[in-house]
Amino acid sequence: MAASPPRPTQETSGTLASTLLRVIPSTAKGMVSLALAAGGVLALFLGSVVLLFLPEARSAGNTTLAVGAILLLASVLLSFTAVRQSITGRRGRYSTNTAVMIVAFILLAVLVYVVGARNAARWDTTATKQFSLAPQTLSILEGLNGPIRATAFFVPGDSQQEPFRLSVENLLDEFRHRSNDKLSYRFVDPDLDPTLANRYSVTQYPSVVFEELDTQRFYRTNAPLFQERDFASAILVVTGVERKKVYFLTGHAERSIDDTNVDSRTGFGLAAVGISTDNYQVLNLAIAQDPVIPSDAAAVVIAGPKLELTEQESALLHAYLKNGGRLLALLEPDPPQSFKTFLAKWGVQVQTGTVVDLGSSLSAQPQTPLIKGDQFLRTSAAQKTIADPLDQAYFPGATSFGPVLPAEEMPDTILLQPLAWTTILSCMTPDPNVNTCAGFTAIPLAPAVLVQAIAPINEPRVENAPREARIVLIGDADFATNFHLYSLSNSDLLINSVNWLTEDISLASVRPKPAAFRQLVVTGRQMQLVRGMSWFVLPVAMAFLAGLAWWRRR
Repeated sequence: MAASPPRPTQETSGTLASTLLRVIPSTAKGMVSLALAAGGVLALFLGSVVLLFLPEARSAGNTTLAVGAILLLASVLLSFTAVRQSITGRRGRYSTNTAVMIVAFILLAVLVYVVGARNAARWDTTATKQFSLAPQTLSILEGLNGPIRATAFFVPGDSQQEPFRLSVENLLDEFRHRSNDKLSYRFVDPDLDPTLANRYSVTQYPSVVFEELDTQRFYRTNAPLFQERDFASAILVVTGVERKKVYFLTGHAERSIDDTNVDSRTGFGLAAVGISTDNYQVLNLAIAQDPVIPSDAAAVVIAGPKLELTEQESALLHAYLKNGGRLLALLEPDPPQSFKTFLAKWGVQVQTGTVVDLGSSLSAQPQTPLIKGDQFLRTSAAQKTIADPLDQAYFPGATSFGPVLPAEEMPDTILLQPLAWTTILSCMTPDPNVNTCAGFTAIPLAPAVLVQAIAPINEPRVENAPREARIVLIGDADFATNFHLYSLSNSDLLINSVNWLTEDISLASVRPKPAAFRQLVVTGRQMQLVRGMSWFVLPVAMAFLAGLAWWRRR
């Protein structure tokens, strides 16, 4: 009887997995499988981090992911039976269902994020719309053609600069978002990069420089000019929007726009800077030397003159207004007679003396009347343009104005409107050292008025005049000096007046929004109820629900 052929041994017919299972002792399979699984999960995590945050190391990230997948697969092969039982068993099915729900939730969250990122929407829920931009600013940002870059120069850790940094970053981020990323920004430490600071001629910090990258035209703003209007105006400048010219009359001891000392009580340097941030070019005008008012003058400003006008200068200013000129006159009490005579032709009488207001004054100084919000008139469109954003302003030593003729005799060619009133406890005193109204009639006075005219008194209208003449008269120049300009609404009063005179694209409504402080006021009993709910009711409710879930699953 022939012998049967030998059977092939298990070693010759086994797979790679079975070979690994035989090589590794059974007592160590669990530990090895667990170590491989842990290594695989760690490798997958590291590979994902590299792909998400280090795109330049993409190949290394893919390799790490592949190694992680191999380790996990090896772990499954070593403990295949246990993995199969954990999946097909009762607990396994429950775990699998839980895992599927977790993955589904993560996928849903990812989808929601992707849809939200591609269809971004922003809501400002603050009471004063603290983070909303004005329509004028939105129009400027949406109309950008070329790329704009803002470079903010801040010294990190400087206690004087830090209060500005957060507000500047928030505002620039909102500008970037609303411009559809046509505006970008960066923060630079000028001490670490002095070359860049020198390129933009930055000598004081903090500063923000706006630059149009195509033309390399740039404009610099310094603290405290870090509000929405300042940045919007800077963008207008760098994008080449035509800048209208505002001329300050010189030659009569007026306030100087070249004096920028912040403590100066006579300098108008900061006023000139404030006007220029509304996209105006500010220049001096010496008509005594060159007897002509430029045709490109959007407005002429007379700031606190002390010397008389010559007849030639008066005639030039008169002809300028007759042809639709615009004039902002800031006069001190008892100005030179030539200015009174000049304004009388346009229906305005400059009253004699100094205003004393016993009903509303700054720091209990009756000769510094404080004009509160309800004392600004907002009846006509002209009054609203200037006064709507104003809160309070004050005039350190002011005169007042009135009509040169009774109302029934005032010609139809002139419209005179008061812009602000003092209180009824006011009077004019000829003595600048008197702070009472004893012996005087207490009546409301007009320290600021508006004039719209198509012809002066007793003169015909100029044929083919391009527009009406406009005059803003304020009975004080001190309120706009460097020392007082940025107190209360003084700067807004000055710049809004220029906006109305020039009929420019007004940024008057682009004003800093007050941060509203809202406090929850509750009674003692209500506070006890809130405390009890948070300390006892909610924890007890959560414990009850947890116990109920345990009871049902036990």
